[in-house]
Amino acid sequence: MVAAILYADHENHLTPLTLAYHATASRHVTSGRTDVIPPSMSTEVDSVYCPRCLTYCDVASALSGFCQLDLESGSSAISCKDCPVCFSPLAVSIDADDNSHEKHLICRYLCGYCKWSSSECGITSNADKLIEYKTNPDDPAKEAELEQQRQVVIAGASKELERCLRQTIEGKNQMVDEVFKSLTNMWSQKEKDEERKRRLGLGSDKSNTMMKGQTWSLEVLEQSLEEKRNKIASHYIPEAQRRSITSSTDKISAVNQANDSDATLPTSQQIAAQMIISNTAPRFRSDLLPLPVPFRARVSRRCLAEQAAGKTGILVKPKLNPLEGDSSLRAGHGQWFKKDSSAVNSVPRIQICSYGKDSTGLKYAVLMKVRNPTLSMIRLRFSPPSLKGSSENCFINERELENIPIEPFSQKFVNAHAISASCIDSLTPTDWVELENAEDMFLDMGTGHMEDPPNVRNWKASAVLDAVSDGIGSTLRIVASQKDTAWVEMLALAESSLKQASAGKSHLAIPFGMQIEVGNGSWEASLIKKQDLPKGEMDMVTLNVAALLD
Repeated sequence: MVAAILYADHENHLTPLTLAYHATASRHVTSGRTDVIPPSMSTEVDSVYCPRCLTYCDVASALSGFCQLDLESGSSAISCKDCPVCFSPLAVSIDADDNSHEKHLICRYLCGYCKWSSSECGITSNADKLIEYKTNPDDPAKEAELEQQRQVVIAGASKELERCLRQTIEGKNQMVDEVFKSLTNMWSQKEKDEERKRRLGLGSDKSNTMMKGQTWSLEVLEQSLEEKRNKIASHYIPEAQRRSITSSTDKISAVNQANDSDATLPTSQQIAAQMIISNTAPRFRSDLLPLPVPFRARVSRRCLAEQAAGKTGILVKPKLNPLEGDSSLRAGHGQWFKKDSSAVNSVPRIQICSYGKDSTGLKYAVLMKVRNPTLSMIRLRFSPPSLKGSSENCFINERELENIPIEPFSQKFVNAHAISASCIDSLTPTDWVELENAEDMFLDMGTGHMEDPPNVRNWKASAVLDAVSDGIGSTLRIVASQKDTAWVEMLALAESSLKQASAGKSHLAIPFGMQIEVGNGSWEASLIKKQDLPKGEMDMVTLNVAALLD
């Protein structure tokens, strides 16, 4: 059995509490789902960082969208690259050149997983200068100086390797860029000529081309495209082979003969990855180049309803440096965000402990547990839902009951149908229950497990359903409370027409409300200002909730 509790935000979108936010001093929750229409929050990119080396920069400086080495600066950092074959991280390796009879050192990209190296595509740099600074263990002072010199040589070879890769990519794109530029210039000139002829009244271009012995036809267009396609394809064929090729069939056979030693063809995934950095699709494995690592964004989220009310509505504000909050820095351990208004830190969390239904499938008995997550007291009660939507299904819209993420981390989605409003008309508010501030489980470690109250341990859905008499509608009641936790029972009686409406939908959505008192020491962690109400009236915040039962 799979059951879940979902919270409704200001747009009546249903979302788990783990994906919801509660802005400071707000009287509603905000859904963090990105698949809802209209959206409940806005997203702003603050900074970007490389997931490999964790270097970060502002959005304006990350125009390329990839982790790259600044060749103009004196930084010794190495830009991150991925293997084009298995997409694993690449390392910069300095090894002996096996293809040379003399002793040479080359710097190249090397994959530690599939052993692919950039030597296959000709991306290497010379590192022979490193031979001059051999290890001298007999002289520690000299060894320290040699180590510094070796680091300088390695940094220079790495930059030269990066420069070689960029030049290769630019060379591959140059041919396509030139062809595109020539086409653009040709049509631009043709447009100018046609406009000049129209002003001078010289007639159409067709008569002029006929005079020159040329005609416009589909065959002429196809021949022109074939010539340009062959021009691009010739970029991959050596000059010696290019002279001997006279037709497209000969070209394909010549390329296949030249690549008999490398029969591995790129997969569709590898071709798609290469098209990010090159305008020309690779034909063979030797055409694969190291892939740059794309940046990841650090975003801020704001509540649209709070912004419409003239407030900032900040829900999440991360720090620019992804390492801030880590123990690797001297200060700020655990402080990952400038602000984090996740609802799990401030909104009472409701969970379903147990539930059951009778043989007809029309009577449901549910035992729920609500817990106070804040460091201050909360006084609340359960009530009928607040009618913000249609009168047929309270605040729940049928569109909101499709593909609901009840378990977002395991990517579990369900479709549900709502219980009719007439089935919950008999719901009456429960008694007020006071929940103490949240207890730290680490402080009670070793003192023994706290047992649930007897009413909770002995609760059974079958016994509750058997005790239901005719004429009694849906009800809510408090079963027990203990420190920062309370248990509530909900009895829902559906109509017989519910089975017909549930075709193809696995879950039943039962809406209800949770009213939280504001002021008088209750829910002070929310920072909500108490409204000036007439004497005797209690300031409350009502959060609509839905229980999904299968």
